[in-house]
Amino acid sequence: MNEDRTVDLPLSGLFANLRQEATLLIKREVELARVEASQKVGQVTRGAVALAIGGAVLFIGILFLMLSGTFGLSKVVEPWLAALIVGGVVLLVGVIMLLKGISNMKNMSLTPQRTIETLKDDARLVRSRTP
Repeated sequence: MNEDRTVDLPLSGLFANLRQEATLLIKREVELARVEASQKVGQVTRGAVALAIGGAVLFIGILFLMLSGTFGLSKVVEPWLAALIVGGVVLLVGVIMLLKGISNMKNMSLTPQRTIETLKDDARLVRSRTP
């Protein structure tokens, strides 16, 4: 239906339509890129939060290990062993959280995939309509 209407337009009208549609297309592509970029920033933020929490838990684990040394020097073996086990477990949890945060950051692609795909589609469309 749109093609029937454009057949009746003079060449200047066709170029005006082309300019308007190209401008609209570019605006929409820019908007898509902006939305996709904001989503990527959210992913990076979540990874950074996981790293920060993992670092805090790791620090607490180090404190427990130091506390276990103190208990080991001042008490009998049982309290020292208990503090060492607790400190080791907290330390292990912190390391696991840090590794998970690092893994999340490494596996993240910051490339705006949808924008690239729509640009490729637009290029194919233009090529198919160009003589």
